[in-house]
Amino acid sequence: MNIRNTATARLGPQGRLNRRRARLGALVLTAGILAAPAQALTLAEAFEAVRLNDPQYRAAERELEATRLGIPIARSSLLPQIALNLSTSDINGLRQFPNAFNQEVTVRVDYTAPSSSLSLRAPLLNFEGLGRLRQAEAQTAVAEQTFRARGLSLVDRLGTAYIQTLLVRTNVRVSEREVTAAEAQVQRAEQRQRMGEGTRTEEAQARSALEQARYRMIDARDQLATAMARLQRMTGQQLAWINELPEQFRPMPLPNGSLREWLDMAADLSPVLEARRHAVRVARAGVQRNRAGHLPRLDAVASVSRSRNESLNNLNQSSSLRSLGLQLSVPLYAGGGVDASVRQSESLQAQAEEELRGERETLDLEVQRLHQAVTHGVDRIDAAMRVVESTQIALTGVSRALDAGFATPVDVLDAQARLFSVQRDAAQARYEYLVARMRLMAQVGMPMHQVVSDLDQLLAVRAEVDTTNARAKP
Repeated sequence: MNIRNTATARLGPQGRLNRRRARLGALVLTAGILAAPAQALTLAEAFEAVRLNDPQYRAAERELEATRLGIPIARSSLLPQIALNLSTSDINGLRQFPNAFNQEVTVRVDYTAPSSSLSLRAPLLNFEGLGRLRQAEAQTAVAEQTFRARGLSLVDRLGTAYIQTLLVRTNVRVSEREVTAAEAQVQRAEQRQRMGEGTRTEEAQARSALEQARYRMIDARDQLATAMARLQRMTGQQLAWINELPEQFRPMPLPNGSLREWLDMAADLSPVLEARRHAVRVARAGVQRNRAGHLPRLDAVASVSRSRNESLNNLNQSSSLRSLGLQLSVPLYAGGGVDASVRQSESLQAQAEEELRGERETLDLEVQRLHQAVTHGVDRIDAAMRVVESTQIALTGVSRALDAGFATPVDVLDAQARLFSVQRDAAQARYEYLVARMRLMAQVGMPMHQVVSDLDQLLAVRAEVDTTNARAKP
């Protein structure tokens, strides 16, 4: 408490007033954020918001900026270096010497010795500096491609969270319809029992199916609340509307059809593969830089200096000197360190080349897997929709058979459970197709906005989101 009071006293009246204003401003800003109105959020809008809000992406931007500064730092070793030195010394002491009569004489010495110099060193031949510059340029190219890869990774994270929200929202709707159908079966079982056509077992089975449906609905709503919170945390925005797939969604054809075209595109555009190529350049530049340890260095040197009272013998004298010349440095022996550094850098180059080859193989396999997932995803969606239609027809038939006395309520409950299960599977197939399509485009290195725009064209239905209980209204 004493420390706090002391600090307040030191601030003074104006300082305390400024601190109160700062606190008030922070409170107003916080209240504005919390009270920010919910808004519509397409995938493109979410991407623009997450680019400004995501800490990983913003940290990657700062990392890229820091790496780019390595180029002017490396180039500085190839540019002239100019230095200005100013100094002054106050000399106080005693000087003893014999006079003409061979008597010891002591004289007090008190003077100032100022000096100044301006020196210039301009590299004429610096192989080590050239190697460092090439290495810095290659490192910057690696950082730029890595930043591209992180941007596509951001698209993947955002798209996955967005699509997961849509999938859970669909599961909520299916669960609500399942609860409504189960409630109708409970009422029907109670009515059959009152009329003497049913049994208590049938009613218990219907109530059990209802409770299971309610459990799935609660679980789906919890998952939706979690998915919404994740998406809002990524974007920093409250959601009022969200775009989803049409009810009768049919996949659009891929921009490039054949697998060979996608593999060629990945070889040309993939930021991960391009970063590996530039990493090989970095390693090669490192070899050249270390080999420069065996090469001579030539500099042009020039200086201008002025001094006064340099020594006791030059008291009350000034000197001005100008020099211009060349300085050649030839390495003769460094204890074997240069040779070891060259061999080390050559090993690193071989490692980078092997990593490039491994990355290419991994990328080809991943593109092939995703291409198959997208291509076969169309067939899976069509098959899932046919299963839904067939199961709906089967449910209708079982319901009519129950009315005619040829089926039991348990058969209806089983048919209903199968229907809602295949509806969930159909939704899962649709959204898995979206994820595979998005990841395929990101893996081959398509521009981020093109990937986002492609998904936004598919998500063409605007749906209202109830943020109070995390339920989405159709």
